[in-house]
Amino acid sequence: MSGQFLSSVLTKVHLMHNTFHGDADMIDLEEAGHTIVEDEKPEVGLELHLGSNIFRTTNGVIKLQGKEQIVLEVQPDPPALLLTMDFYDEHGQRIGHLRRNQLSAVGSARFVVSIPAPTDPTLDDPLTVTVSERATGSTVIEVYLFQRRKIRITSAHFHSHKGDVVSITPHCCRIGTSLTKFGDVVEGRGGIATIG
Repeated sequence: MSGQFLSSVLTKVHLMHNTFHGDADMIDLEEAGHTIVEDEKPEVGLELHLGSNIFRTTNGVIKLQGKEQIVLEVQPDPPALLLTMDFYDEHGQRIGHLRRNQLSAVGSARFVVSIPAPTDPTLDDPLTVTVSERATGSTVIEVYLFQRRKIRITSAHFHSHKGDVVSITPHCCRIGTSLTKFGDVVEGRGGIATIG
């Protein structure tokens, strides 16, 4: 019996001198089980889906060919998806501007904005913004919000500030004839989504 006692005392002495096993670290799990709570960490930034490309934790700004051309925002109250964008022609001349879903005077002659909204919208609703050409009815860009902080550009066909065609389909994002991106996942770390 004294051998077991001595072994037990030596083990306790060893644990006391081991810096990784201090009394402060010892917890009765039955007593503390209900008090240990891990706080849920909020998701940060916006996740942008451009075709099959995903840009995580961005600030909502999309830079195309070195110029910030699109800004996406989520407004919590009243719930809304906001799109800000510059529109260019095939020569790179600016032909319109959309700021937080409102077209400039020049842009309103050429484009139409559609924002279908459910009655009493929430951030859980699929909020959508679509810009179309007034003359043809063809979609210039369509974006929608899902899961509160994720935004998908479902389709787009417009020009960059260099006059190159930007085309976004569910499968890829293409700028001009030289750049096609698909299946990329990029960690934005709170910054800009850059393409080209």
